[in-house]
Amino acid sequence: MIEAWIVGGVIGYLLGSIPTGLWIGRWRGGGDIRQSGSGRTGATNTFRTLGLRWSVTVLILDAVKGALPILIVMAVWNSPTGEVIGGLAAVVGHQFPLYAGFRGGRGAATAMGAMIAIMPMGALFALGSALPILLGIKVMSLATLTGATSAAIGIALLAAYGGAPDAYIGFAVGTWALVVAGHKDNVERIAAGTERVLSMRRSAT
Repeated sequence: MIEAWIVGGVIGYLLGSIPTGLWIGRWRGGGDIRQSGSGRTGATNTFRTLGLRWSVTVLILDAVKGALPILIVMAVWNSPTGEVIGGLAAVVGHQFPLYAGFRGGRGAATAMGAMIAIMPMGALFALGSALPILLGIKVMSLATLTGATSAAIGIALLAAYGGAPDAYIGFAVGTWALVVAGHKDNVERIAAGTERVLSMRRSAT
């Protein structure tokens, strides 16, 4: 199934590289959203710069980027490894986009989209652990990291005990590692107690 691996990887990276937040920011007259807030192109920084409606739009489109390469591989081949490669490549593309100078987002929404396509139960693990943190203490990065960790553990356990292909363990570990790496600065702020609380008001910067 080497074809599935190659096609999944190439399509995943190219789709993941579409910088939806950056393009929508420019279309809405907000310029390069990387010049404000966290300096990223994802939904959270879009919220800070453009507001809730466009943040939700970016969130959905970024998730679709993660799901599409997996669905394409599923439609053509029976290759769990190809699915995993497609999903991981999409997250890498989002973080290091070919079309935006390799400066993208943190990868959480794209990883979530890939997770929904590859194993919806993993997305439920993520949401079930992330939402209480987001609603309770309103720290988006902590909620995201908690959700990614819960999903990785859940998917890995399901795969290990025969509830999913073994290749999905690689997806669980890979997406977790990419999301954590994408939040390196957030982890440092969480440890220091200086991480930003998500406000429902747009940033003035």
